[in-house]
Amino acid sequence: MVCATLRHSIPKSIVYCQVREAKRSLLDFFYTELGKLEQKRLSALLNEDPAIMECRSALAKRLELYRSAQAEIDTVAWSK
Repeated sequence: MVCATLRHSIPKSIVYCQVREAKRSLLDFFYTELGKLEQKRLSALLNEDPAIMECRSALAKRLELYRSAQAEIDTVAWSK
């Protein structure tokens, strides 16, 4: 009876917003916890081929180089 009363009295949009916010919160927590793990432990969790992990590491390094190069270009472009 209580569930039926709640189901009919609370608008679905409010419940949807609460569920969406809870989902975001849980995903943020999950990503934060995964980010804290060291590479070997993360590799064990993913059960992934070591070659793929090496490729991912190389791509992450390349992305960091691109970002630092972009930051340097931006500082030079803004200084003129």
